[in-house]
Amino acid sequence: MGSLFILYDIMVKNIVVGIISVLLGAIFIFSAYAKLFPIEIFEFSFIEIKLANWTTAPFFARFFIALEFFIGLLLLLNFKGGNRHLAKFTIYLLLLLTVYLVAIIFVQGNTSNCGCFGTYIKMTPLESIIKNLVLLSLTALLFLVPTKQNFSSLKIVVLSAAIASITAPFIINPVATNPPPSETKINYTLNLNALYIDGKTDRPKVNLRKDKRIIAFLSLTCPHCKIGAQKLNIIHNHHPELPIYYILNGEQSDLKNFLEESKTTSINYSFMTLKEGFIDNAGFNLPAILWVNNSRVEHKTKYTQLDESDLIKWFNNN
Repeated sequence: MGSLFILYDIMVKNIVVGIISVLLGAIFIFSAYAKLFPIEIFEFSFIEIKLANWTTAPFFARFFIALEFFIGLLLLLNFKGGNRHLAKFTIYLLLLLTVYLVAIIFVQGNTSNCGCFGTYIKMTPLESIIKNLVLLSLTALLFLVPTKQNFSSLKIVVLSAAIASITAPFIINPVATNPPPSETKINYTLNLNALYIDGKTDRPKVNLRKDKRIIAFLSLTCPHCKIGAQKLNIIHNHHPELPIYYILNGEQSDLKNFLEESKTTSINYSFMTLKEGFIDNAGFNLPAILWVNNSRVEHKTKYTQLDESDLIKWFNNN
């Protein structure tokens, strides 16, 4: 009777550990994939906590995503349990990610989406820390099964998983090449008179028709506009002297969500309707980030090509 109880106990532990391992693996793989689209949200977080710059952030982001893919794959293959080295590595990664979340709270506060599950599941940094504590507790249960060899501990499997995980983020979402903005002047004149009509409640406090400035035309419901706005806001936080301004299109009810998701804190904005000339000024491809000199558009840059150092050079070049 005693031996049957021991056998039953071992069987139950194996089943529990197998389910937990597969569940953890699925969570890590989903988390890694969710960060890839759009990956810029994850990249920007490294810049904001000063762990990376514009050049290195894409590689930092993909390295962490590769780690999650790697751990996730091995956890899926650990369905029989017994890989205690993998359990320890999982705990170390969760602790590292928790430190990263603490840094985000310290620098940015606890008000925005941490990007741990991309835009699929929005969580504040504190919520994600709680999630990590739950995952740490589940990972600790993997130690219930004694050490034994399985698929996740075979050297050829570990090596294959490592190669696949490292290359996947760069193949699925390659690092964008960021050439400087074209020197060919677009050379058309913005018509911003609608922003200055009498009675407009969000009339700009500065004359956007004069001097050099970056004017970004953004739609409140466009996900790429939110990413572009977030990038511009980071640049403006680094260099508050740069005159950057948003011209927004959309419903007022979408404004709060746009400002929160783009983390806009330091850039002024005004609304412009289609009738007032939003598309006439911006064109159909949004976000439209325009380099404007006395109302003349000298460059139009995609947010993926926007380079902080090039902006500074352009402003300083009289």
